[in-house]
Amino acid sequence: MQLEQLLLTKEEIPILKGRFFTVPIYPLLLRTEIEVDPHIAHDLFPQAAEEWYAELTEYASQLTDAKEKKWLEEVWLQGPVSITEKQGRQFVSPLEIWEDGVEYMENGFARVLSINRNAGGTLFWHEDVREEYIHPPFVQFSKDKFDAYKIEEMNVGNAKGVFAHAYDHHNIDHYPGALFLRNWAILYLNEAMRQTFQKESNF
Repeated sequence: MQLEQLLLTKEEIPILKGRFFTVPIYPLLLRTEIEVDPHIAHDLFPQAAEEWYAELTEYASQLTDAKEKKWLEEVWLQGPVSITEKQGRQFVSPLEIWEDGVEYMENGFARVLSINRNAGGTLFWHEDVREEYIHPPFVQFSKDKFDAYKIEEMNVGNAKGVFAHAYDHHNIDHYPGALFLRNWAILYLNEAMRQTFQKESNF
């Protein structure tokens, strides 16, 4: 498949039941001989914050549950977001509890994307637990795209899904955190793929 077909879209990675989602990782990014720019996730954090605020605002405007709508508006939508820096870390203002927590593999790939381990959540990938069965409705890929993301030796021939690399979750308890992390992960993985494919094509 061509690069543009491999990139992730929000439509392909829906958030179900308010907080459940699966973000697959394209296998190339995890190869030890590949170098991934370790600044990508930090650089895209402000864009993720802007997208999150706009989409959460739209989501809240369509809610019929008055209690949930009030909670979103009073807690999460206090005003347009901005990014402040403290001791080399970026924080989402006016929340001041979410930051760009990123940990890397030796090749530069962001194996952890965290906004707050206890109040927002974390996405992580462990080398010891390398495969996850990705399938609809959590991942809405075409059959060709499932095949492109699958771990070859794990393929079980099921047309509805495949075993693939994917971020796992920790403490993602509500929609605002799920939305931010889903969007940030998609932005990060897409840019990492673009840069990696460009490097590979130069050899």
